[in-house]
Amino acid sequence: MVAYISLAALLWLALAPTRGLAAPPLLAIAAEPLTAGCVLAGAAAPALLHGAAVAPPSAGGDIFQADFQPTDWSGHVLRYGLTLDAGGAAAGPPKWDAGEILSGAPGQPARPEPARRNIHSAVARADGTLDSVPFEWADLSAGQRAALNLAPSQSQGTPWNQGTSQSQTTLASAALGAAPAVAAATAATRRSDGLGEQRLAFLRGDRTLEGGPFRRRDSVLGDSVHATPVYVGAASAGGRGAGYEAFHRRSLARRGVLYLGANDGMLHAFDAADGVELYAYVPQAVFAALGQLSSPRYVHRAYVDGPAGAGEALLDGQWKSVLVSGLGGGGQGVFALDVSDPERLGPDTLLWEFGDADDPAMGNVVGVPQIARLRVRTVSGVAELRHFAVVASGLNNYVDDGHRTAAGEGALFLLALDKPRGTPWRRNVNYYRLSTPIADPALANALGPPALAADADGVLRYAYAGDLQGNLWRFDFSAGAPWSGAVGPGAGRTPLFVARAAGGERQPISQQPRLAFANGGGYLVLFGTGRLIEQADRLPSRYAQQSWYAIVDNLAQPAELVAGRRELTERVAVALAGGGALGGGSGAGGDYAFAGAPLAPGSKGWYIDFPRSADTGERSLQGAVLAGGQLFFDTLLPARDPCAAALSRSYALDVLDGVAAATGRLQADYAPSAPLLRQTAVVNGARAASGQLAQRKTVAIVRFRAEQAAPLAQAGSVGLTMPAGRLSWREVANWRELHEAARP
Repeated sequence: MVAYISLAALLWLALAPTRGLAAPPLLAIAAEPLTAGCVLAGAAAPALLHGAAVAPPSAGGDIFQADFQPTDWSGHVLRYGLTLDAGGAAAGPPKWDAGEILSGAPGQPARPEPARRNIHSAVARADGTLDSVPFEWADLSAGQRAALNLAPSQSQGTPWNQGTSQSQTTLASAALGAAPAVAAATAATRRSDGLGEQRLAFLRGDRTLEGGPFRRRDSVLGDSVHATPVYVGAASAGGRGAGYEAFHRRSLARRGVLYLGANDGMLHAFDAADGVELYAYVPQAVFAALGQLSSPRYVHRAYVDGPAGAGEALLDGQWKSVLVSGLGGGGQGVFALDVSDPERLGPDTLLWEFGDADDPAMGNVVGVPQIARLRVRTVSGVAELRHFAVVASGLNNYVDDGHRTAAGEGALFLLALDKPRGTPWRRNVNYYRLSTPIADPALANALGPPALAADADGVLRYAYAGDLQGNLWRFDFSAGAPWSGAVGPGAGRTPLFVARAAGGERQPISQQPRLAFANGGGYLVLFGTGRLIEQADRLPSRYAQQSWYAIVDNLAQPAELVAGRRELTERVAVALAGGGALGGGSGAGGDYAFAGAPLAPGSKGWYIDFPRSADTGERSLQGAVLAGGQLFFDTLLPARDPCAAALSRSYALDVLDGVAAATGRLQADYAPSAPLLRQTAVVNGARAASGQLAQRKTVAIVRFRAEQAAPLAQAGSVGLTMPAGRLSWREVANWRELHEAARP
């Protein structure tokens, strides 16, 4: 793992009307579901903070946050210092604003100058492989220049249908080798205006034609609605393999870089120290729609609007740091970059792109791609290991855009990071696809991001992922490639568990689960249910019971399923006297208690139903943070007025049994990212017989807020008993830390 921590606000889903009976309903990715109605009504909306990254202590421990203004879709990235005092958590004035630096502050030139920006894209070869090229007119292909010469479409659809709709797919395919029918449809709505070279300069940040043929921009940097910042510093010290230790030592001297996708068509790399852009990449998959950005009648659309993940991988015998990003609503696919050396970001940075043209089961990727090492095969007792990007197929892979899976199945992709440049994608050679069957074709379906469980050598053994039909899937990588029997348990590709409300209704899972070791062996898989759909879902008539689950996967009996709620222990919410007031400030507590006897023998986990969620709309959209045997997460309670702020509740529960003396504090605003834990005090305890020192740590629970004026708030503090030594405060990332997550 790279020394980075990424947070994601999974506000993704908007349900469009069903089209036909053969495939599930189309999912359209909402530009900003919580404020969509407000902006459509013409009301002013505040700048919204959606993504955050946290630098490790070695880099100062500062907070990086991306915000955007939905009235004009301008973007900014800010670096804050974080302080904890008696009044709670606070962020001082931003140390820099990358959007302002890139655009030029009042009286200051843009840095870097538009003509000097280090921007690259890719040109497709005849066999479909890609070559990285500078984002310069002379270096583009004839098809790319023709696409930039096209005048923006007169009809760009509605601003809230931001998925890979038929209209967007049409625009993104023409002039770059689309099917004849698609190209003809595009020709009917667009014509060449000969401004391609000037349009390219506009995309690079030149502003001389703004207010003339091109639209005015408040910021050259586009909005980042669903993309989240990723900080990449030194490589992790925990890697294994020949040459890794030397690679790690070299990485200690490299500069920290913040990576962020934006709806200006680029993934940006900013110097974390001063906010100056070092590099940007324009995926070939979004290229043909770039001209829409210059339109004076611009209607918001997605480009590079998916989250990114980073990690280390062995490529051609050399250790590298790799970043993999999805496109979100901007397209159906992902791309990988070599980010090992920030001083050499350029023509050799691109590793590959992978999209639905390579495999039709690839959809709009909305979960963070992850990097894992897998055992491909064993020859003469020696394991052959290979690094892959692990990517869930995401949304709309059944959309009829010329590349689709009509069955609507979800898929988990393993994309080889060491695929040689210029080599086409070949299934079961340099990528693998594990499909999950669909339960109900009348319901929308999408496989969400997986939680990964590695063995003591860092080799992936299991993955767990949920889908929008409430299925929790286990993937078993114990055998070698192509892992044809990995989807289980059992041989029939059956889910480990199906989340259903008390009345039997399926509960959607849209977040990445979290893992801890279960008592008695196996894993405890933790996740909440709920999704944010179209504007109408804010209405009480769309509310439904949502829950949080802890499911035991007993690997001693790998074919065993969890049959439903009857095999789980319910934790019932008890309202506390005086509860219900808006919370804030310091101090633990909340509005509810979750009590009960220890889990009975044979219990396969526990669950809670969010109190009155069928009336309040409470739902869980983000994953949790696990530390010291506690589980921390926030939920969303949408406001019925689209211009009013959404609320949330902050929960802290015991990981193993789901109890809490007081939790579920109602917060006056919505937290767009998972909470952050920061240590405020520590007291050493006695040593165990093993010699390990126990510590009692007091940690502050810091919430990210959706308001730029006050981006941080302290939800409370809690005492945790933990072993001495380095811990990840953000995410349980490997098998050893799984032990600590479940530690009392």
